[in-house]
Amino acid sequence: MDAANQALLERTKRARSVSRSLVTKQINKLENEINNSADKTTVHEIYVQLISKYEELSTLDKEVESLINIESLEDEILTREEYRDKFIIWKIRAERYIGTVSSITFQNSVENQPQNVTPLNNTVSSVLTNQPRLPKLTLESFSGKDISSFPSFWARFKSAVDDNSNLNDVDKFSYLKSVVTSDAELAIRGLTLTPENYAKAVKILEIDSGVKN
Repeated sequence: MDAANQALLERTKRARSVSRSLVTKQINKLENEINNSADKTTVHEIYVQLISKYEELSTLDKEVESLINIESLEDEILTREEYRDKFIIWKIRAERYIGTVSSITFQNSVENQPQNVTPLNNTVSSVLTNQPRLPKLTLESFSGKDISSFPSFWARFKSAVDDNSNLNDVDKFSYLKSVVTSDAELAIRGLTLTPENYAKAVKILEIDSGVKN
């Protein structure tokens, strides 16, 4: 890489670092307002701001990925996916809290993902796929604090999501991550949104809740 491109890469990375910080702060703000039962107008305003900040971050991610060496690409994509997971989870939670799906979406940022990247393995390939718009569902939450409530939670979730043939496993995992809170959310937080991890997440929640197969 020549000096000019190296300098451009460093400037873009610094800008992206700031953008990532802003997205994280906005997610934390959204989480705090929802946990404190803020009015829907306030939550919607934060939600719109989060989408805007995430779109800016996606643009910077695209610029960085067009400049870096191929050897560094996998780490870049996996880190990007971590931020994307958090964004999707809190986007869904905000929409559920507001009670209606906003017409404001992050579709443009998804469509702007780099199309000329060669996946390094199946995991990386999966994080490059476009995130579909998910239908709005009214779902019960599960905190994991009262494990006796898991069977009733899972029965409802299974009926609405797990048995839904119109949803793939990534869709189902998105819904699952959006409804678990507290201890349950902590138990599966480290799993990224992949088809394989959906089954792992369900198994973890079952084991933690004392379910025997």
